[in-house]
Amino acid sequence: MRGLVCGTVAFVGVLGCAASSPPSTGNSSATSATKPTSEPALVRVVAHDFAFDSAHSVPAGLVAIRFVNDGRAIHMLGIARLDSGKTVPDVYQALVKNGSLDWFNEVGGPGAVSPGDSVTQYAVLEPGSYSMICWWPDSTGKAHVMLGMMSTLTVTGETAGAPIEPTPDIYLRERDYHIAATGAFTAGHHVFRVDNDGPQHHDVALLRVLPGKTDAEVDKWLMNPSVSNPPVEAVGGTVGIARWGHTEFAADLKPGSYLMLCLIPDAKDRKPHFMHGMVTKVSVT
Repeated sequence: MRGLVCGTVAFVGVLGCAASSPPSTGNSSATSATKPTSEPALVRVVAHDFAFDSAHSVPAGLVAIRFVNDGRAIHMLGIARLDSGKTVPDVYQALVKNGSLDWFNEVGGPGAVSPGDSVTQYAVLEPGSYSMICWWPDSTGKAHVMLGMMSTLTVTGETAGAPIEPTPDIYLRERDYHIAATGAFTAGHHVFRVDNDGPQHHDVALLRVLPGKTDAEVDKWLMNPSVSNPPVEAVGGTVGIARWGHTEFAADLKPGSYLMLCLIPDAKDRKPHFMHGMVTKVSVT
């Protein structure tokens, strides 16, 4: 996801290349407290334009990240573990100077959310120092992190036993360049599990196309995702995860047409993965 910082997000021809067949049915400030391994610790993060309001520490293990967008723009929350004693200011300097980020290990985080909405994402976090970053671009292509939208999260203690992750009812499996969906897309509350078969990092943006909006309008907006009057509602997903990684997120779906797409730039041509066909359409009834 950090590749979005390097330039504009040129999103072209999304709906024309989307897979449209329905999926099959198959199997203000935050608080944190120590929980048994069967229950996640909760950290609530509120996004503003352009800052995060959250707790700065959480116990190791399974964490439920409740991400609330209190701003006027779409926001997301990318989480990465910082190794080698690095800090959030080091991340910013590396982005500005296009320096090495070998010590920057992305572990997911709540995906894009529209103003006034929220999403819950689940992650198993090991002890250490983490960055929280908004990678969403403004209308000029500048990622919100470059406007100062970043913060620190410290994970304390030790991971005690294998955490019991939430039970999903919708499964998304990603690979270069495809998103396979299994489950019943019905109106209401759902828990999604996302698995990345790689080989590249992948994310998922879950977008509901607003009533009356056309494919052409969505394509035009994705070329330049401005703050005002988007033709879609961003309802969650996950920020980038590495190959063989997985995560879960919970979202409430309304009836309508949805897109699930990967925004991460390709390692070879830097085009977002959905421009290579990594986008799937579903209808929620």
